[in-house]
Amino acid sequence: MNKQILEVVSAVSMEKGVDKEIIFEALEEAISSATKKLIGEMSLISVRIDRDTGDYDTFREWDVVDEDEFEDESFQILRTNAGNSVEDGKISKKIENIDFGRISAQAAKQVIIQKVREAERTKITSKYENLIGHVVLGQIKRINKDFLLVEIEEDLNAQIPRDQIIPGEIFKLNDRVRAVIKEIISSPRGPQIVLSRTDDRLVKELFTQEVPEISEGTIEIKSIARDPGYRSKIAVKTYDGRIDPVGACVGMRGSRVQAVSNEIGNERIDIFIHSDNPAEFVVNCLAPVKIYSILVDERTSTLILEVEEENQAQIIGKNGQNLRLMTQMIGWSFQVLNKDQFKEYQESNLAEKYDELGKRLDLTDPEKEALKNAEFENLEKIVDADEEFLTTIFKTKSKANKIKDKANELLLQDAFSDDFNDPTMEKNLVELTAMTNSTLRALSENNVKKLEELAEMSVGELMDIASKISESEASALIMEARKPWFE
Repeated sequence: MNKQILEVVSAVSMEKGVDKEIIFEALEEAISSATKKLIGEMSLISVRIDRDTGDYDTFREWDVVDEDEFEDESFQILRTNAGNSVEDGKISKKIENIDFGRISAQAAKQVIIQKVREAERTKITSKYENLIGHVVLGQIKRINKDFLLVEIEEDLNAQIPRDQIIPGEIFKLNDRVRAVIKEIISSPRGPQIVLSRTDDRLVKELFTQEVPEISEGTIEIKSIARDPGYRSKIAVKTYDGRIDPVGACVGMRGSRVQAVSNEIGNERIDIFIHSDNPAEFVVNCLAPVKIYSILVDERTSTLILEVEEENQAQIIGKNGQNLRLMTQMIGWSFQVLNKDQFKEYQESNLAEKYDELGKRLDLTDPEKEALKNAEFENLEKIVDADEEFLTTIFKTKSKANKIKDKANELLLQDAFSDDFNDPTMEKNLVELTAMTNSTLRALSENNVKKLEELAEMSVGELMDIASKISESEASALIMEARKPWFE
């Protein structure tokens, strides 16, 4: 029994917390390397250590090759001379073991250190890859202009890059800090754990730790939007009708929400009930501010809000902060109008509808005005109207029938246009709320078939290929496509 080898394996394994098999493999490599130096660097040497006794055998190997591949007899042998003992394209011969004590201590140490480092890197990567998005507590060990070096466990450091620190935060050496594991990146020095204090997931994890109902699954955080250090908005939902999800997250006298806020630089946190309906979502988000009316423009993914004039600035927020956060949460754009502005918008929007209808039906201004007075703002109402009523609008029976036939023809054309289908386009691109068939056709013709490809386009680029789309429609469509970026 070779006690010396077993002692080395046991000692290094305990010291480094690395599996003994890693140390055995490192020693086999070290013995093999030392043997090659005695026999010749080009030789093929393998060493096999018995894991129970520590005894080892050394084998010299040769690759079996054909004559046209033969280059060097130190590691190759001709197939004609190999005999019948070929295994996996090699033959091997047991040779005398080198004395373990004669192995260069430095060489063995270097191999073991390398193997241990590789094992530690693998261990770190496998452990912390499963913890991405979770919060860790660490102690600051070094501060420089690019990052904070944080010890998150003994002899294991992570980095918080400067752009992942909440604005205005100041840290000192040995301060304790909580951060979310953002990612693990590869570097020449091994895997590097990157932490963040600006990531939305930090707020989610802190609430999960602070609010038992969230960790138990009776309350779910549906969406979060942050302006780190200034404001967060959180939409919550409960699966138990007896629970007030907002009250549970706020806590007695605000204790729970205050604990989270204190952890992230006294960031202001708004909590409200989630809704799948965009209009209801906004009403909940802006409460207690009264919203008098909401127009939902699904084609452009825009919500037009009617509010009191004194509430406009509050809803928009400082430098548009409130609207930006709401847009991040639901992917819709907003217009916040007072009562007079809202009335003007409605009138303008209605005028645009009748202008568009007039163009399609080739109507005169008086005829458009007559349609407006009759509240016939779409083709369907014209087609469904009786002949007598249309005659009162268009003065003559022939004119009324002509307009009705034209409206029916346009409806059929629209229905045909609705049949557009490109099976190679991503389903989530086709199903965007603000998507139209004409835009789909334009995207297909320009080989834009993935949601991510649309999300990466500028408004100008989209308007260039989809000639019928307006600037606001293009902006809304691209913003809706980018919604997954904020989830």
